[in-house]
Amino acid sequence: MILTELKNPGNNVFFDGTNSPNPKVSFGHIVFQPGDRIPKEGYGIHAQDEYSFVIRGTAHSVVKGVEQTLSAGMAAFIPAGEEHFTYNDGKEPFEVVYALVER
Repeated sequence: MILTELKNPGNNVFFDGTNSPNPKVSFGHIVFQPGDRIPKEGYGIHAQDEYSFVIRGTAHSVVKGVEQTLSAGMAAFIPAGEEHFTYNDGKEPFEVVYALVER
């Protein structure tokens, strides 16, 4: 078993190719404060599939121009190569754990 700790509460990559035996998987945690948008401008594109689980709050993700609302208890999948961004326009933090998985 490999364990890791929160080093920067709110934005952490727990495991990636540098500290786990599987370089094809990154696992992390992020908190979007009210008003946060990631990326700040434009779109993000990953070479890996993205799997996310919402722990708390509500935010909006735009994937290939289609906006969807995410809230606590929901899981999301964004295929590798899809343009996307997420923003929190609410009054509460939006907290997610995610995995980026290379195919």
